[in-house]
Amino acid sequence: MPEGHMIHVDARRFDEAMGGHVVHAESPQGRFTTGAAALDGRTLRSTEAFGKNLFLRFSGDAPQYLHVHLGLIGGWTWWDHDHQQLSGRPVVKADDSNVRLRLRSGRGDAARSAELRGAITCTLVDEEGLDKAVAKLGPDPLRDDADPDVAWAKVRKSRKPIGGLLLDQAVTAGAGLIWRAEVPFLAGVDPHRPGVDVTEDEFSTMWSEMRRVMKDAVERGGKEITTDPADRPGTDGHVSRDDAFYVFRREGEPCLRCGTAVEVAEMGNRKVWWCPSCQPR
Repeated sequence: MPEGHMIHVDARRFDEAMGGHVVHAESPQGRFTTGAAALDGRTLRSTEAFGKNLFLRFSGDAPQYLHVHLGLIGGWTWWDHDHQQLSGRPVVKADDSNVRLRLRSGRGDAARSAELRGAITCTLVDEEGLDKAVAKLGPDPLRDDADPDVAWAKVRKSRKPIGGLLLDQAVTAGAGLIWRAEVPFLAGVDPHRPGVDVTEDEFSTMWSEMRRVMKDAVERGGKEITTDPADRPGTDGHVSRDDAFYVFRREGEPCLRCGTAVEVAEMGNRKVWWCPSCQPR
């Protein structure tokens, strides 16, 4: 599932490519024909990401917002004026059967198009609909208006493991498997520790680290890296998949800081990774 930082990357791409421009919309797949028709010819006014939810605000009467949640397999694919792919998973260009929504704007070399596939949510909402969707979410570490105290108030009363609480979108919006593993490591906290046993200082450290690594990922266009240069075995400056993370998907491999084998377990039907030495129980 695309994590919250990727949704903020998507919001930035829409703002840069289509913000302030008239947008043409269509639904080649046919599942969003009415919605596409309602958007066609409107101007994209602003973009916002809340956790894993993207909201594109358009001109005109309500509904003014396109609300998209990518779910497990959804994603946007971007194309230039020559229909050369700019980003997203490789797709068969001629196949429109799974394109829920196509948005186009610009002219000449500046023309851009974005195609949505596989999303679990693609709908039009008004201000009230946006507020209802956001009200279900905890604070998003990537947003400047996020209040970490709201998340802490839920963590400190819960007996659920902190690794599970970080994944709960009602606690912290946007975190996924990567951050729920890496952030406790960076704070030296075992992901199995109940929320009630996490100190306020430890949670504050986790929040700060989550905000830092997620912001860095957005600045890199979505590429996730949590390791410090001094902890990476490579010396050529290239960060490989093997040394981008401290524990995520590194079960059985030596911890990049202490050499202890990284462990993995099931937590809430999803996996979690940790170093038993750097994150003692």
